[in-house]
Amino acid sequence: MSRFYLLAVLLVSSAALAADPEPYFKSAPMPFYPPLAREARIEGKVTLRFTVNAQGDTSDVEAVTGHQMLKDSAIQNVQNWKFAWPQPCDCRAKREAVFIYGLTGELETESSPTVTVKWFSRPAVTRVEIKAGEHLWQP
Repeated sequence: MSRFYLLAVLLVSSAALAADPEPYFKSAPMPFYPPLAREARIEGKVTLRFTVNAQGDTSDVEAVTGHQMLKDSAIQNVQNWKFAWPQPCDCRAKREAVFIYGLTGELETESSPTVTVKWFSRPAVTRVEIKAGEHLWQP
């Protein structure tokens, strides 16, 4: 009985060690609220699916949901994300990102920020919230 238990523990631990490593976020440009969508007061959520390749680049980026004006901006942003792997490997990982675009209802001024961004991340999904003020002033 104890040999069986020892064998089971060894099998489970070796399976855990054989699992593919997870990529981690290395860099990303600051996301932006598309100016035309902002002027048209378009808000919403865009869900993207993409692949992280062995070099840490994103590929196969596709928008699953969202308004087209917001989709284009989110896709462009994710295409510039960079990941890294804990150790060199010929790995690929499927990931999902959710961009939430919203207007704050506050007037934008020269002294207030035009866009506020919040990042939330779990291993397989990254959520980015982008809030923008009303663009009514002229510099």
